Amino acid sequence: MTGSRPRILVGIDGSDDGIRAARYGIGRAISQDSELWFVNAVDDGVATGGWGIVYDPTLLKEAGEAAISQAVDLAVELGVPAERIRTDVVIGNPVAMLSEFSNQAEILIVGRRAASGLERMFVGSTSTALVSTAQCPLVVISAASTPEPTGRFHKITVAMGGSGDRALRWACQEARNRGSKVDVVHVIPYQPTSVVSFLPATSAQEKQWEHRVMAGLKQMVDPIRAEYADVEITIRSQRGVLADELIGESNQVDLLVLGVKPRPAMVLGGPVRALLAHSSCPVALIAR
Repeated sequence: MTGSRPRILVGIDGSDDGIRAARYGIGRAISQDSELWFVNAVDDGVATGGWGIVYDPTLLKEAGEAAISQAVDLAVELGVPAERIRTDVVIGNPVAMLSEFSNQAEILIVGRRAASGLERMFVGSTSTALVSTAQCPLVVISAASTPEPTGRFHKITVAMGGSGDRALRWACQEARNRGSKVDVVHVIPYQPTSVVSFLPATSAQEKQWEHRVMAGLKQMVDPIRAEYADVEITIRSQRGVLADELIGESNQVDLLVLGVKPRPAMVLGGPVRALLAHSSCPVALIAR
């Protein structure tokens, strides 16, 4: 690998979702002339399985090599030059290894469900933990919810609300690369309260709040819209529950983008967890 091209890091674990992540990374590598880096981490912490079963680390490594080989064969078959593909099978915790490697990548792609060694374990634990530790933008994808290639909607949705502009700038660059438009949405919770917290807001107060939200969105988006004049950017607000609205949105967009505040995985926000579990499209998480 020359290091002159953007590097796409893909976590490969032998699962269906791992192969779907590989396909997503392959498509990106082809469209953006990037290098691919497939990594399988053999988790030495699960060498001892349930009921006292001890797995031979050699077998675990061979399983990882087989998964990597499958991904490489697929990449070459779809048109990625072999010299632009790097592979690593490493011993160590998958989250720690992928997090460490992510500082050398422009994006990290993983499947929603995780497989470790010879069996699936701790469903979703790797992708969930990487939200807090990845050092580059993270994309999580599922083979079950996104079996077909993405891109048919030509639309990226960015969820705003205290996220800052980093996620929006990343989404605009992504849209520019794809020839897509960007839809910026702020989900307003139902019945915001008035000054007396236990009283429902009046209709006038709700309209006033919506006006402030839209004014804030416009103030944030306008400078970025000028910077990305070739990208169509729309802004809107809507009422509802954040996770529910975005999950509903996910079946008609190519990518959902969220800004997330780094925090321990154990206190990862409920909306982010819900999206990772139920989104019908890939989810990109951008640290703010």
